[in-house]
Amino acid sequence: MADLCDTLDDLALLIQRAEQSVRDRSFDELVANDEAYDALTYRLAMIGETCKKLPDDLKARHPHLPWREMATFRNFASHDYFGVDANLVWQAARSLEPIKAMMLDEARRANCGDR
Repeated sequence: MADLCDTLDDLALLIQRAEQSVRDRSFDELVANDEAYDALTYRLAMIGETCKKLPDDLKARHPHLPWREMATFRNFASHDYFGVDANLVWQAARSLEPIKAMMLDEARRANCGDR
């Protein structure tokens, strides 16, 4: 469970930082700020990478999450960075709540707080 808990901790940190990137910013403000936009795109890609490390049985418990799309975003952002649509980045950043809920649920399930 330690590896799962570490992965969930990593996911929690990435989500928190991605949320900070968009907090109190409009879409136009985000896109105009290269540092914030680049950081957010990187964090979303790393969320996709981190989710790829989660076990299949965990993913099966949460079929409502876009597992394949998260992995695809990661690959696209890593290999065709300048082809990433800013609207997609914005939408993904504003849609992290279900992933955060899954992470909290699975951390409780795995007793990650009891380490």
